[in-house]
Amino acid sequence: MEALMRVMAAKKREVSAVQEKKSSKKEKYLRREEVESLLEEEEAPTKKRKLDQTTPESSKTIENDTEQTETPQKESEALLAWPDLRRRLRELGEPITLFGESMQDRMTRLRRVEMDAVTKHEDELGAGHDIRNRFVGGEDAQREQNEAEDEEFATEESEKNKNKEKEDDQDQDKMVYRFFKGMLQRWEKDLANRPDHVKRTAQGKIAVKTMKQCKDYIRPLFKLCKQRQVPQDILPNLVDIVKFCRQGEFVMANDAYIKLAIGNAAWPIGVTMVGIHERTGREKINSNKQAHVMNNESQRKYLTSVKRLISYAQSISNVLPSKRVL
Repeated sequence: MEALMRVMAAKKREVSAVQEKKSSKKEKYLRREEVESLLEEEEAPTKKRKLDQTTPESSKTIENDTEQTETPQKESEALLAWPDLRRRLRELGEPITLFGESMQDRMTRLRRVEMDAVTKHEDELGAGHDIRNRFVGGEDAQREQNEAEDEEFATEESEKNKNKEKEDDQDQDKMVYRFFKGMLQRWEKDLANRPDHVKRTAQGKIAVKTMKQCKDYIRPLFKLCKQRQVPQDILPNLVDIVKFCRQGEFVMANDAYIKLAIGNAAWPIGVTMVGIHERTGREKINSNKQAHVMNNESQRKYLTSVKRLISYAQSISNVLPSKRVL
């Protein structure tokens, strides 16, 4: 109770001092700087008396302390200006003022929090990274491995084959892989060569995310091309798309893509029995007329990436407006 009474008495003295200051300045409110300076002036005589009352023995023990213990005390005793102290506490995510806290206590707390932050950072850089969850980062490692495989495959193919166009007519899987892989690399390079102020805009960030998503989605198609296992009902349409894009016929390439994605069946989604009666010509709906984009999720993803690469190839080409898709 005595400690509480002393704190309350100190608070009353502070309030009375602030009221006197306000009345002397004839202002309704005081700034925080003025209040802090006023409190420091009041605390100065008390601190001086405490320093005078210290015994010579205590001064000797302080002098005999090591330099390592003296430096933090000197740093904590060196009071910062109120704006700097407030800014540093906010940067560290700490409350600016605690109940019954003085400037000295605030400085001590700031030093302690800064030391804790440095220690935590050193732990993260040191022993904290020695133990890792083997499941964390698995997707990144798999993505890097797939990219390395794609680069190795591309370099091997470029070194072995000199007459690409002649061989593309014979090897359709290779033609599809080369075209879409080249478009993807060119798209990535164009995005990397943009100015920094364009990259930082919202549209610039969305373009990078779209390219990365396209790169991830089309990877199963590249794997099928390398293994020569592209489905035979999809490969001819992809070959037509590549040929039309190389010729600059993007309207025809878009038609080939629609034929590949949607098909030319009467009901492209595959619904053949709604009521009790069977639809006419139900037996005519076979595999080459179904909508392949609806078959599985992997096909839907890489066909979506194919459409994005067609749009990019059209954007970098210089063809007549009649051959473009709006």
